[in-house]
Amino acid sequence: MCRIVSYNIHSGIGRDKKQDYKRIGNFLADAGADIVLLQEMDTRPSERSTERDIRDICAGQVFRLVKSPALEEPDGWYGNAVLSRYPVISNETLDVSQKGRQPRNIQTVEVDTPKGPLTVINTHKGLKKRERRSQFAMLHEYIQKRLKEHPSPIVVAGDFNEWQFFTSAFKAMNDTLTQHRLGATFPSQFPLFSLDRVWTSKDIRVLGCKKMKDHRARVFSDHLPVQVDIELPA
Repeated sequence: MCRIVSYNIHSGIGRDKKQDYKRIGNFLADAGADIVLLQEMDTRPSERSTERDIRDICAGQVFRLVKSPALEEPDGWYGNAVLSRYPVISNETLDVSQKGRQPRNIQTVEVDTPKGPLTVINTHKGLKKRERRSQFAMLHEYIQKRLKEHPSPIVVAGDFNEWQFFTSAFKAMNDTLTQHRLGATFPSQFPLFSLDRVWTSKDIRVLGCKKMKDHRARVFSDHLPVQVDIELPA
């Protein structure tokens, strides 16, 4: 079994206003995550070192971090990242930023699991409807190309920022991959909106899929993390 978690960590700032990557990293390690797709990882504040932030979110040496910055500044970077207990085969970033909007990207990491290669696609979409629609189309086109050129099992997850309760935005994605219903994940103290979503390729057996909602998850970020347990084809 492989356990994957997707988590918008809000720059490590919890609802208690405390910035603490170490408690998030330890929480993810305690949860038994093998791979973590992070959104809103932020190492830019000058009062902290990037090396310390990475060490803390990795729970020491439990995980290896693979970064995918949307913004880079002199003191650090901001964007997506993947944590992995498995060896990393490759890391790729596709810029899907829209003019006049905050930079966004798609991060694709291939890892070497005990059952062979697994591709995870990590993304954080924009706040405006038109911006998201363009980004969803780019993501779907990218996934189709990836499946054709690199036919390994795929998990897609992240913060899709789709606020509408009855949306047709994911029709193309749902035709290509299997979406797993999780329910509302934002805001973490009283979830109303299903912003955080997970899809898997059809060759993956999903053993369980849920939002993580214990007392730590409700405090450590404004989003609840989501967890999917999978079994890869033999």
